[in-house]
Amino acid sequence: MTEPQRSKNTGLRENQVIVTAKRALGMNKFYVAIAIVIGLGVLLFLNPTYANFSQHTNSSTNSTIGGLVISTQTGASSLGLPLLAVPFTVLPMLMLTTPMVILFVYDKNNGVLEYLISLGMTQRDIYERYLEASLLVAVSYLLIFGALNLLYSFVHFGTIYLPIMLMILGIGALIALSTVAFIITMMMIFSSLQKARNGGNQPLAITVGLVGVFPGYFIPFLFPFNTAMAVEIVQGVIIAAVSLILLLMSSRLIKREKFLP
Repeated sequence: MTEPQRSKNTGLRENQVIVTAKRALGMNKFYVAIAIVIGLGVLLFLNPTYANFSQHTNSSTNSTIGGLVISTQTGASSLGLPLLAVPFTVLPMLMLTTPMVILFVYDKNNGVLEYLISLGMTQRDIYERYLEASLLVAVSYLLIFGALNLLYSFVHFGTIYLPIMLMILGIGALIALSTVAFIITMMMIFSSLQKARNGGNQPLAITVGLVGVFPGYFIPFLFPFNTAMAVEIVQGVIIAAVSLILLLMSSRLIKREKFLP
């Protein structure tokens, strides 16, 4: 094989992930539109809560008891309400991952995966192709809307609230990417999660991923901010650890028949 041919083949392999991502997003633009709407909602409605939280946290009332000055923070600062932005950052990831899951099932049912195997690709190769495409879409979304949130905060409030925003966006990114990897991994390994729910049009893997994100809607109302932040970090680490374990075990768990129609 000549050097130009070798370079061309390498380029084709590198572009497979981008092609897969474009195919998935092009199959159903409805999920993409919903993800964008949710992202704009977080930007316009939840972003100001960072500033409100900081204002409440910095305000306090002092009372004197037995000669001692007691500082009491307002009730609003005792809740982790700004962390409500975390699950609403992860929710668009579920929307963007759904077309990827649907594409995988579509390719399997139409013999595309069988064809790729006949070309010499292994089950692991095919698995990584869809996983990397999903993570590429997720990272692109997080970078775009994360930058917009930081820019919005800087324009309206200056730099004083950026540390809180960076923490919240970081936790959201951790849980979002971990959830995407978990969904794709579970779908690849367990063929039962490739089947649509009764009355639904997406495989069960999406529902399984939603279960892992669901606690995030209650944690901000149950714990103070620092505790809620720690709980959500642990939540993200657990999902990431499970995804990594499944990834390492994927070569043994992914079976040949699960890539057949």
